Amino acid sequence: MRIISKSIDQEVRFLLPDVPAVPQEVLFLDIETTGISRTGSAVYLIGCIYLQPEGWQMTQWFDDTGMDEKMILSSFLVFCGKYKYIINYNGNRFDLPFLRARMDFHGLISDAAPFLSMESVDLYAYVAPYRHLLGLPDYRQQTMEACLGTGRTEDADGKELIDAYKKYLLLPSLDMLDRLVLHNQANVEGLLRLLPLSAFANLEKMEVTVTRAQANYYTDHEDRQAEELLIRFQMNFSLPARIYAGADHCYLKIEGDSGILKVPLYSEEMKYFYANYRDYYYLPAEDMAIHKYISSYVDPNRRIQAKPETCYTRKTSTYLPQWSLYRTPFFKRSFEDKSIYFEFSDDIKKDRTALSDYAAYVLRHIIFRK
Repeated sequence: MRIISKSIDQEVRFLLPDVPAVPQEVLFLDIETTGISRTGSAVYLIGCIYLQPEGWQMTQWFDDTGMDEKMILSSFLVFCGKYKYIINYNGNRFDLPFLRARMDFHGLISDAAPFLSMESVDLYAYVAPYRHLLGLPDYRQQTMEACLGTGRTEDADGKELIDAYKKYLLLPSLDMLDRLVLHNQANVEGLLRLLPLSAFANLEKMEVTVTRAQANYYTDHEDRQAEELLIRFQMNFSLPARIYAGADHCYLKIEGDSGILKVPLYSEEMKYFYANYRDYYYLPAEDMAIHKYISSYVDPNRRIQAKPETCYTRKTSTYLPQWSLYRTPFFKRSFEDKSIYFEFSDDIKKDRTALSDYAAYVLRHIIFRK
């Protein structure tokens, strides 16, 4: 077994809003294994970064014989006992269950209580619900680092490292050792640079302020004139990655703490349907419904009992979409239509608070869509 220790020259802004920890209680962790099977593969390298009074330090436990897995696990367990949190990337699915399984295999579970009681902070979990906003080809750590622009240049994949480790065991060399150790170091250092992913948690409670809103005319894909509401906004936090997303003809772009939202505007005639249709007559000639309390002013021959699908009044105006009952009264094109809208009135156009509230509503529809 080799134990490699070194200083890490890196500035770290420790920001994990939902983790009540100080940096000295945190261990950044990544492991290297000979495969993905917890029963048929082994851990050959464990890398950790942690904060000491003199700065960030790194320790790596390396099985340089292929027979020292139990030894590196035992040494790691002694080391990690004083920490409360393990920060990792996708470790809840792979690293931590793998370590537990190998500890169990070697009869070390009785020594693993401090490790098993540590709370895992999986940075992948922050971004996993919002993968549709980023549109990346995959969500490996290296891909996420490239998205955030961390500056990482090392990009070996796991299979390459497994083959490299097998070659090292057959013919050890410093060059091969460096390759294995530096890949693990890059992974653990990358965790420090991926801490800003925690900002995605703020989407659940985001506050939006509209800075500008204006109508925009354009030609759609069918060469028809169309209109949209172009909304520029600020958020109460900053995201570490650029976002492009859309849903139901609404489109979103966010960079940092500011963004642009495009929402279709519909200038046309729509219908407001009354709920209590039994209290209304329908006037076929006028194509509208009136309440029965004013029916005495209408010739009985010009009115019939309203039905749910004929109990409406019509209005030509400009409308904005809604996907739940966000604002009343709501309008539809027909009784069967599932889409609902509300009037984009002059009062709303002048009300910055109302526009900000609607922008947040649309953002949530795009971001949290199922």
